[in-house]
Amino acid sequence: MRSLINRMTGNHARVLASLQETEVIPNQDEKAWIGVDLDGTLAKFKTWKGLKHVGRAIPSMVARIKRWQAAGYTVKIITARATLPESIPAIQKWLRKQGLERVEVSSRIDMHMVELWDDRAVHVRQNSGIPMRNPSVMARPRAPLLEEAFPHEERPQLSFLAPRVHG
Repeated sequence: MRSLINRMTGNHARVLASLQETEVIPNQDEKAWIGVDLDGTLAKFKTWKGLKHVGRAIPSMVARIKRWQAAGYTVKIITARATLPESIPAIQKWLRKQGLERVEVSSRIDMHMVELWDDRAVHVRQNSGIPMRNPSVMARPRAPLLEEAFPHEERPQLSFLAPRVHG
């Protein structure tokens, strides 16, 4: 793995340190799996260039998936592209180039998924509907939250939307 990271980034130590700071490996059970989004999470994405185009690999995610697999975890690529069966061969070819041959490609999740890595997801506190702000949430979502889209409606104000007072 060291040569892969060096070849892709030229900075093995920095990438591994980043992995160790952000990686939380979930409990493992026989059917458990980790979902990883393709565009914008595992591969760079700027604009749509067609079903057969997948952007450059994101080295830290490739390395993370390889670590999970080495530890015995099942990893699946979850992408809307997989709703079109003709898109899957191009994704599988791209995955093979990254050394990720043992990764299933799907558009579906199930009750055995223990974690989802996605650039667009908003982490919500379980059973509450309340957005969470923690180390796994690195940025605000691209889409406006309800409070921003419909400010005239009476809703509880989310703490991270309130103006910050420095003092």
